[in-house]
Amino acid sequence: MTPAEARDQDISCRTKVAYATHSEAKRHWKRLRRQPGRQHLEIYKCRHCPNYHIGNPPGHQTYRRAGSPYTPGRHTAA
Repeated sequence: MTPAEARDQDISCRTKVAYATHSEAKRHWKRLRRQPGRQHLEIYKCRHCPNYHIGNPPGHQTYRRAGSPYTPGRHTAA
């Protein structure tokens, strides 16, 4: 596994809650979407494990993880 693949797995799988079924994820997704700033959340089938996760689609992240690409319009502390 390359460092980029390991980082992708960490961001999209290891740091998220795993749901065994889509319907289980959907129950939690409905509740999470009611919270301010979480209207863009999506359910997705993980490519690293056999489970489903809930996360922001590309371009709608609410924070920047170390090692992630720079997003125009967002500033980091110097």
